[in-house]
Amino acid sequence: MKTFKLVALSLVHGEEVEQLDLLDGLIINREYGKENWLIEALLPKINPDKFQAFQKSGDSLHIQATISKPTNDPASFEAVIRNVAVMEERISILFEGELFRKNANYHENLLEQLINEGLSGEELVNAFKDKIKEKPVLEKSK
Repeated sequence: MKTFKLVALSLVHGEEVEQLDLLDGLIINREYGKENWLIEALLPKINPDKFQAFQKSGDSLHIQATISKPTNDPASFEAVIRNVAVMEERISILFEGELFRKNANYHENLLEQLINEGLSGEELVNAFKDKIKEKPVLEKSK
């Protein structure tokens, strides 16, 4: 197993990214062959009911975790909440998830999509640069 410092955590809802107010956290690569990870996040006790509802439903969540230092790109996971511990002023959330990998053909697919939308010239270049700055669509690792 390998353990890393968690420096940022977000919930992804379709096109929207909800940055969580992370106080502390860690992420563990369990190295089971599958990309199986444990992520523990310590958050302010703002909305524990939301996380308890996610845990109770057992639904998978798309989360993004930034590891080790804030300048690293976030890694994306499909995760479920295994535990929500509510403390006096904080909550601890334990996620278990699988890593997603970036689609290897992302840039080509993006360029084709923008051309199909009728963009060309400088407009195409600017749209491409803007989309690259956004986090690309991810696919689950195999």
